[in-house]
Amino acid sequence: MKEPGGRVRLTGVVVARDEARRIGACLDAISFCDEIVVVLDAASSDDTQRIVEARGLRCVVRVFMNMNDQKDFGRSVAAGEWVLNVDADEVVSSELKREILDVLARAPSHAAFRIPFRNHLRNVWIRRCGYSPDYHVRLVKRDYARWDSQAPVHDRVVVAGTVGTLSGAIDHYSFESVAHFLNKSAGYAERFAADAYARGRRARLATIAFHTAWRFFKVYFLRAGFLEGTVGLVISGLQAYEVFQKYVRLWERARFPDSGEGRAP
Repeated sequence: MKEPGGRVRLTGVVVARDEARRIGACLDAISFCDEIVVVLDAASSDDTQRIVEARGLRCVVRVFMNMNDQKDFGRSVAAGEWVLNVDADEVVSSELKREILDVLARAPSHAAFRIPFRNHLRNVWIRRCGYSPDYHVRLVKRDYARWDSQAPVHDRVVVAGTVGTLSGAIDHYSFESVAHFLNKSAGYAERFAADAYARGRRARLATIAFHTAWRFFKVYFLRAGFLEGTVGLVISGLQAYEVFQKYVRLWERARFPDSGEGRAP
């Protein structure tokens, strides 16, 4: 569907849970979209839904399976020919806004576009530690791409066509604090362990120790975390702890089968 004047319609899709504090900035930054759909986790317990609906935007409350499942649902209900996917802790830069509008006005031949991310710990942009360069496919032609709902944790987009690259960035305020990082990583660990266990993977002492140590070494030394000073050390340690959680949780599922019944945070 096209707008008067020939420009294709663009739907912004936001996936959220308990994001009342941050979703306003996210929505403001995508107000240039012709339509905005917020897919809200049914377990959300704060004022996110009220904030979205007070703006006159569509809010769909849905049971959470995994992030890719939520994102693809948002894509499937979008009215626009193109879909811009953002999370509630992400802010589209003004440069990216202008670039998207310009690209869509020229009838792009690509079926999707990858977008660079600037990842932040609180308000500090992390330029190393494996956080940059960081690209994700987030702008897609609705009927030519889908998020793989079988992927349990990180984005996985299947595209029927070519993928272009934009230069404007999305600012990703990944972690408000160390406590916030730990809470999110616990959720990632739970979903990783559930998927890995179902696929027949198991973890032992050597598995846990090796993967944890390797992650710290890779982030701090190979990805130049040491050049970020104290922030780099903190991130390297947190990344290693996230891996530790993942494999300990996998070990726990095998050692104590009744431990896999909890819901990821």
